[in-house]
Amino acid sequence: MAIPFVFKLIDYTESIQPAPTKRGRKPGSTSNPIAHITAQLSFPGTRPQWFDDIVFGSCLNSAGQSGNVCNVSMDEVAAALHLRTFVVQPLLDAGMARRKAQRVIAAARHAAHGLFTYLIRRPELLERYEEEARIEAKLAYSHVALVPYTPLRQVPRHIEELRETGDYLAYGEALREFRLQGTH
Repeated sequence: MAIPFVFKLIDYTESIQPAPTKRGRKPGSTSNPIAHITAQLSFPGTRPQWFDDIVFGSCLNSAGQSGNVCNVSMDEVAAALHLRTFVVQPLLDAGMARRKAQRVIAAARHAAHGLFTYLIRRPELLERYEEEARIEAKLAYSHVALVPYTPLRQVPRHIEELRETGDYLAYGEALREFRLQGTH
């Protein structure tokens, strides 16, 4: 509900949110033990068969079936495995129905536990996926700081004026000539 303030000269409305209730069960959140390596495990076309087997079993055990059809898709569960913490809200924000989102999160929680125990029993496999994740994190573009380019020498003002006036051919030739003078 928005209440307009009539006496102010600036058009401003303040929204009044209802106070949150303290009833009911608090939303659960569980941390994902394999979130850092899920990208390597679930890459389409190269994911191992045991990954699909564990996710499929988790879908059937956690989400159940209706009319001999699983209630959640394996792809939805594999996508939910990328979450750092298993909470329903990101799936609701994506437009999924509440009950289906709860089932997907339950199956993802079950699958994460199964995948983690599978990898713990095979330390060489776990180490390989963790090494790939470290390399991927090191090469990820999100960690690169964008820094503006600063030229080694200040470009003279008459060359800058060529660019500002829109004479790009003359600007390019003058800039090239200026750069070549610095190398000799």
